[in-house]
Formats: sequence, structure tokens, C-alpha cells
Amino acid sequence: MCYLNKEDMNLKIIKTNDGSDTLYNKELDETYHSLHGSVTESKHVYIKAGLDSVVINKKNKTLNILEVGLGTGLNLLLTLKYARKNNIKIRYHAIEPFPLDNTILKKLDFNNKLEGFDKKVYEKIHHPKNLEPIELSKNISFTKSITRLEQISFEREKYDLVFFDAFAPSKQPDIWSKENFSLIKDAMKKSGVIVTYSSSGKLKKILKELNFEIETLAGPKGKKEMTRAIK
Repeated sequence: MCYLNKEDMNLKIIKTNDGSDTLYNKELDETYHSLHGSVTESKHVYIKAGLDSVVINKKNKTLNILEVGLGTGLNLLLTLKYARKNNIKIRYHAIEPFPLDNTILKKLDFNNKLEGFDKKVYEKIHHPKNLEPIELSKNISFTKSITRLEQISFEREKYDLVFFDAFAPSKQPDIWSKENFSLIKDAMKKSGVIVTYSSSGKLKKILKELNFEIETLAGPKGKKEMTRAIK
């Protein structure tokens, strides 16, 4: 466990059970990823249940992905690896109203769990001035919005896939509102997919009211269920 400097006193780095790092937010009493394994969880929820399922039906097309909650950037790092391995093109848009400080990012260790981890690319992802689209690799262009979800004017029917990776509904209920999911739905293409680690009853009720097709899937290690929904 690694405590950070005074400016970051609400965060500390924790080694999860698969050997990869995550952050613990003391103010929210919440971790950024599962303590059973941050990389293990992200692969299961966002790559296997999300990206993998969409790519099967979108061969030879450029995918548009929206992530709500960039956090440490782990989901994007795994997406980069997937895109390179499978030679697919992705436009990735991440929303993060509270970006992490460089002091924290330098201490996070994903290198031991992410083959081909590129420190320079990681620095590009989190650079505070990278607000315009940038090329992270020949496969992925990346746009970052440092603002709240509800403050964004989305293009209609743009996204093939949404990674919803905000803090838990019990910790930050406002972001899991029906209004926000309605905004996201309008921004998704027909048959677009949204995946999240949460399987809360409130979430499913909202998705049902918005006429999503809801799938309750087996969760990653330590979590019984997760949610995938199709527009």
C-alpha cells in the first residue's frame, strides 16, 4: 500500500490480488477497481463482455467508444492492446471531470500486468492539455473531455460501445441518473452496447424504462453479476 503526498491525501495506491494497482478514495471509501484484480475486472467487463462482443458484429469498421470515467486509464490501455492485436480502428472518447494528478500516475504500476505497456502513450492519455483528438497508435485516436457527462453536447447515434465505469451508484448516485442514461442512449447507434460492472436494481430499472434490452452476465471474480444493455 502506497500513501501519496499531502495534495493527494484522499487517495492511496493498493496492490490488487492479480498484482496490478488500483486507487482507494478515502473520501468515498471506494476503490477505482476490484481488489480481486483491477486488470482482471477490466478485461472481463469491458473487453470480453464489451469490446469483444461488439467487434464480432462490426468487422472491418471503425468503432466509436465512449467511456464514462477514465480514471486511471486502465480500460483504454486494454483497448489499445486489443486493437493492436486484432488490427481494428477505434475512436475513443473518455469523460473524466476529475483527472488524476501526475504524482499519482507515476506511482501506479500496470507494467507487470500489461504486456507492451508504453509509458509515453500513458503520459499522452493523461496529459492535461490533450483535449483535442490525438493519435495514440495507428489503431486508436483519443479524445478526452474534462467535464461532467451532463455538460456534453453529444452527436446523435455516434457510439457503438459505451464503457460506464463511474464510482458505484451507492457512492455517486447522481451520475447514474435516468437523465444521464437517456443522453447516452441518444448518442448510441442502433444496436449499440453499454457495459458496466454494476448490476444494481436501480440501474436495471432505469435501463428498462429507456427500452434497453438488458442482459445480466456473470461478473468478474468476487462479483456475482454485471450488466450489458443493447439499444
